[in-house]
Amino acid sequence: MKIFSTRGMMFLLMVLVGLLLSGCETMDKAKKNQAMDFRLKEYAHEVRWGAIEALPAYLEPEMVEEQEPVATDPENIRVTDYEILNYPRSNGDGQIVQTVRINYLFRDRQVVHTLVDAQTWEYDEEDKIWYRVNPIPAFKGK
Repeated sequence: MKIFSTRGMMFLLMVLVGLLLSGCETMDKAKKNQAMDFRLKEYAHEVRWGAIEALPAYLEPEMVEEQEPVATDPENIRVTDYEILNYPRSNGDGQIVQTVRINYLFRDRQVVHTLVDAQTWEYDEEDKIWYRVNPIPAFKGK
């Protein structure tokens, strides 16, 4: 007694292969999203804890030399708040964008300044890492 016809077996095999491939794609996407989440949290941590001079390391390698100094005296800056205004979302070009507000002060002046940072990030498939692809704004005093 034959339970499945050859045609039925081929259909079942195609469905199983499709499910397997879509599962792999889902896993890759999940890993990519997890890497993005980790990278954004790592960047925020650097800002919050005053490692301002380390921020250019998050840029796409070709952009590092083009980046203007982020601060004239990074040791004099204390970040008081890092608030995500727009959570990460795709901009349709294989990039994600996020907007944050950073409140900071210069230790020698004690005047709070605000910086709105519109960040654009792109995933490098080869290196398996997210890089910032737009310039980092400068922490300036008025």
